Amino acid sequence: MERIIFHCDLNSFYASVELLEHPELVHLPVAVCGDPNSRHGVILAKNEPAKAAGVRTAETIYQAREKCPALILLPAHHSKYRFYSHL
Repeated sequence: MERIIFHCDLNSFYASVELLEHPELVHLPVAVCGDPNSRHGVILAKNEPAKAAGVRTAETIYQAREKCPALILLPAHHSKYRFYSHL
């Protein structure tokens, strides 16, 4: 039997999960990141409006805000992502 590899790119998964609880933000640039108050962390995921503004995964919060001053930053909730990934 031939082996088939199925690859799903879930680059925006964290942002999609967060937007389930914040549907009012769907059309605004949103990113899931580390702690912006302590200026630690990077962009973990972003939605389509943030992508369109040039925000990239793994860049610093500072770099993302330089590109997109209106970027809305949400904290990561890894237990939610585990829950939704098992559905």
